[in-house]
Amino acid sequence: MRILGLIAGYAVALFLTGWMLLDVEAMLVSELTANKELDIPENFLLDVLEDMRYWNHFSVLFTFLILVVKCFLMALVLYGGLFFANLHQGVRLGTLFRVVAFAEVALVLAGVIKVWVGAIASFTYSEFAIYYPLSILSLIGTEAVDPLLFYPLQVANLFEMLYCILIVIFLRQELSFSTSQSIKVGLGSYAVSLLFWMVLILFLTLNFT
Repeated sequence: MRILGLIAGYAVALFLTGWMLLDVEAMLVSELTANKELDIPENFLLDVLEDMRYWNHFSVLFTFLILVVKCFLMALVLYGGLFFANLHQGVRLGTLFRVVAFAEVALVLAGVIKVWVGAIASFTYSEFAIYYPLSILSLIGTEAVDPLLFYPLQVANLFEMLYCILIVIFLRQELSFSTSQSIKVGLGSYAVSLLFWMVLILFLTLNFT
């Protein structure tokens, strides 16, 4: 239950940061009204904003559920890595869930920083959606990059590296593994899952654009 409380704290932190610092509605309206090619009727825009305000009431719950599912799936990935390394004996899935939940603080921190930067920078809604702090994409900009590469270059960031390091550290602490075993399981499992996920995203991007 304490781990679920931690994840709930992550969700609340992300919600409060966005609620206090960022006006997403204003960013969206500004971008839509500036784009003359869209010619969006005013009543349609008002309906969209009303829907956004309604679903925003549940954003903490949605964020919590997404984080729980993500941590559970990553715990399964780590268990698969342990299985193939023949280190899974006696390891409980709940322990791996706790490892991933602790490491998730790195990505939550990235989300908080993204909102903070978005609040002080003059981003459009599209630019804010693409931006990821301390990523290769944020360093080189989007102008000279094929849109197909946006997501892979977003994922290549320092917070993902910190996430991997924390997984290795917490695996060693929770399971009493050696550093080499933790690196083998943690980085190997995460690298395979991340590669699969990026291939899936690129496949969907190619088929829906």
